[in-house]
Amino acid sequence: MSRTINNVRKFYQTNKEKCSFSVSDSIEEALSTFFSIRKNQDIHVDFEYRGLQMANGVPNEFSQIILHILTIARETFSRNNIQNRLIKIQICTKEDLIVVEITDNAGGIEPAHSSKLLQPKFTPSEHGTGNGLYITKMIIEKMDGFVMVENTEDGARFSLSIPKFASKNNASL
Repeated sequence: MSRTINNVRKFYQTNKEKCSFSVSDSIEEALSTFFSIRKNQDIHVDFEYRGLQMANGVPNEFSQIILHILTIARETFSRNNIQNRLIKIQICTKEDLIVVEITDNAGGIEPAHSSKLLQPKFTPSEHGTGNGLYITKMIIEKMDGFVMVENTEDGARFSLSIPKFASKNNASL
């Protein structure tokens, strides 16, 4: 219980200064906060920790984005009555970007909603405000990155692309 309280307290710190951060560590923070939910709702998360991908941004905000996307998947699993619930998180690098792909098997996004999903005040959910994915987009863009959302064979994929951290030593080489 105290570990959960410490995780939540750390997770919601108000420090908004950009710094270099481990993308994997931020994902682990979100997964730690999401742990009891995924255990209670039988959601399997497949994530291989990779600590070397460093980005420049606000780590707590990145963790909040990950948690928000996990929460969307959880809600969609319930709404679509999915039994074998799987979320796969992968990190890869493409040129100067770190790409985090979060893929679920929750049934995907209605085609009519896909073009509106990242716009303000739009939600396919009964309980949402419609600002979560828009805020996600704005935070990622503030880190000089971008968000893509697409359907897969049996679910949705959120791709978060952010620039790699370039230290001053590496930039001058």
